[in-house]
Amino acid sequence: MGCGYQTGAGTVLNILKPKPASSVVIFGLGTVGLTALMACKYIGVQNIIAIDIQPSKFALATELGATKVINSREIPDMPAHLKELTGGGANFCIDCTGVPKVIETMLDSLAMLGTAATVGVAPSDAKISISPLRFLLESKRYIGCREGDSIPSEFVPRLVKMHSQGYFPVEKLVKVYDYKDFQQALDDLHHGKVIKPVIQWS
Repeated sequence: MGCGYQTGAGTVLNILKPKPASSVVIFGLGTVGLTALMACKYIGVQNIIAIDIQPSKFALATELGATKVINSREIPDMPAHLKELTGGGANFCIDCTGVPKVIETMLDSLAMLGTAATVGVAPSDAKISISPLRFLLESKRYIGCREGDSIPSEFVPRLVKMHSQGYFPVEKLVKVYDYKDFQQALDDLHHGKVIKPVIQWS
């Protein structure tokens, strides 16, 4: 339940804390993005938009609670599209990719008073452009989240309880590979065929 699980869920449950009527947009549907999605579903968020470049992930995202899935490669103007879907912009956006261009898209997709969170790890030398005047006039926030600001000794038991109650089905993300198939696991991860490969050393 550590690392990616508590990062995604913790960003939602510990930091952003969206209300049910909020709109939440999640960029990137790996382990972190999908556990953030589960957390949104758990607290009853009614408008959860999930974005990725791998359509193979969309069925699972929908099963886990996404109300809309989007292939970003098919949308030329993502901020405009998201503002149309959310009635003016998202209340909360979470970037789980660490890709600077995606982060800029996220920031441009926020509603007034909205909050954007960077969760994905960007390259150490990466830079992004931001409009400080727009953030000032529209009272927006941009924050960084590391491990969901979680205290593992307190938060991991909460995730375990959520799992036991059926609200945090992380087993749907996992595929187990024999150690001899290590390269296949990496290839499947790269091509979006698996979310969280686990190597079994037998």
